[in-house]
Amino acid sequence: MLKTLVRARLAGLFSSMFRSRRRGGQRSPLMKGLVALLVVYVVGSLLFSSGAMFQAILPALHAAGLDWLYFALAAILAFGAVFISTLFMTQSQLYEATDNELLLSMPIPPSTILQSRLILLLIMDYLIELFIIVPAAVVYWLLVPLTWQALVILILCSLVLPLLTLALGCLLGWILAMVSARVQHKSLITTVFSIAFLVLYLYLTLQLNQYLEYLVLHGTEVGEAIKRTVYPAYLVGIAITAEDWGALLILTVIGIAAMTLVYLALRANFAKIVSAKGATHTRKYRERPLKSSGVMSALIRKEMTFFFARPMYILNASLGVLFTLILPILLIAKPDFLNQLFMQAPSASRELVGPLAITTLCLLAATNIISTPSVSLEGKKLWILQASPVLGGDVLLAKAATHFLLCAPSVVIAAAALGVILKLDPLQFVLLLVTPLVMTLFQALFGVTVNLRFPKFDWINETAAIKQSLSTILTMFGGMAVVAVPAMLYLYVLSGHIYVTVYIVFVTLLWLILCTVMFLFLRTKGNRHFAALTP
Repeated sequence: MLKTLVRARLAGLFSSMFRSRRRGGQRSPLMKGLVALLVVYVVGSLLFSSGAMFQAILPALHAAGLDWLYFALAAILAFGAVFISTLFMTQSQLYEATDNELLLSMPIPPSTILQSRLILLLIMDYLIELFIIVPAAVVYWLLVPLTWQALVILILCSLVLPLLTLALGCLLGWILAMVSARVQHKSLITTVFSIAFLVLYLYLTLQLNQYLEYLVLHGTEVGEAIKRTVYPAYLVGIAITAEDWGALLILTVIGIAAMTLVYLALRANFAKIVSAKGATHTRKYRERPLKSSGVMSALIRKEMTFFFARPMYILNASLGVLFTLILPILLIAKPDFLNQLFMQAPSASRELVGPLAITTLCLLAATNIISTPSVSLEGKKLWILQASPVLGGDVLLAKAATHFLLCAPSVVIAAAALGVILKLDPLQFVLLLVTPLVMTLFQALFGVTVNLRFPKFDWINETAAIKQSLSTILTMFGGMAVVAVPAMLYLYVLSGHIYVTVYIVFVTLLWLILCTVMFLFLRTKGNRHFAALTP
């Protein structure tokens, strides 16, 4: 039974990328190839960026005889990346999975259900860890000879380390689940906590260069601090560089003991945790005049309510809104950033400040995918909308309108702030406002159109429909391509033949034409396609 549950969870996570819901069979070879290329691109980019970071710090640490500190830092980075993902995944995969009550109602021991969830989380942790450990090992091997014994110890350490992160992530996830079950505004608290955590992560990322410089200059002091405060990371470094099997044994005992204790605690309380109904709040009825509204406003209000009630939807589908608001704050807090880019550059480059700001806002708009999973998220309740006296085209356009209404205010605020900060001329100021708004409209319509063609209704939890679907990949990368391709075309081909402002106007008009085509498609043929959907 355990093997069956694990296989079912893995199939739900990965097989939807290569299976067509509309035809009930496999996706075409062309679509499979496209998905494979996107996966290779994303994996390659993450590995390359991690490798570049390790390549910057290894020479100085190796020269100072602090090779163990190099692997200790790699272990800390891997621990942090895996811990963050585990903390979020435990909520959707362990404590709040939609099939928890269904499985508990079957003749399956709760411990078996728990084991299948933990195994899946551990597999995901290993996959995330690879993006840190593999580049660190390759960079070290290219500079310093790494014996086969050290390599074996490195692999064993990589197998043990996620046990610690999984144990801590499950424990904190359990605490968050208990706290959120006893508060009224669960979604708001979870969202605020997650955004604050993300802002802190972004701040630390921006300060990374300064931390690396401090590490190079004070490597010995940092090493002593790690030895005192992050002992497992110290054990990893010593075990690999000194080929110390004793350190590996201690690390293994710590990892297995931590995971065992957490598992025993969860097994004793798993059924109680996942079946908890949470706090209820009653309001005193107040008689008020009945208000009526149109079909479109009612549908938009439904989509808004659905969106704000789901923290994972907010965090995974609208990060571009947060980054858009942060951009002008970053330029105010770090005015030297623009000076480094343009003040020492030729005058022709300084004239591209406005177009660069426009392109940046458009790229940020392309990262918002609120409308993309909106059809899939209807799930088994899709029949309610199909049976309602509303047109399918209105339902689809309401989903696109919700995306635009949620994302447009951040574009307006950022455009107004950037226009003042960058001191743009009136025409570029108008384009800074209009062009990203058109891109926002394009992404809203494009997301619904793609999701209508590639819906994903076989999700176990809503996060899977948001993050792990073909629609998400196509919309995000397709939107970025719609922005990046015209920008590259101008820089490398057309820069000497057409004024940049004229070119931006032309591209904006082209996007408007595409928006019109998608709007008409959803308004007319969207009715038939929506009615034909079957969860």
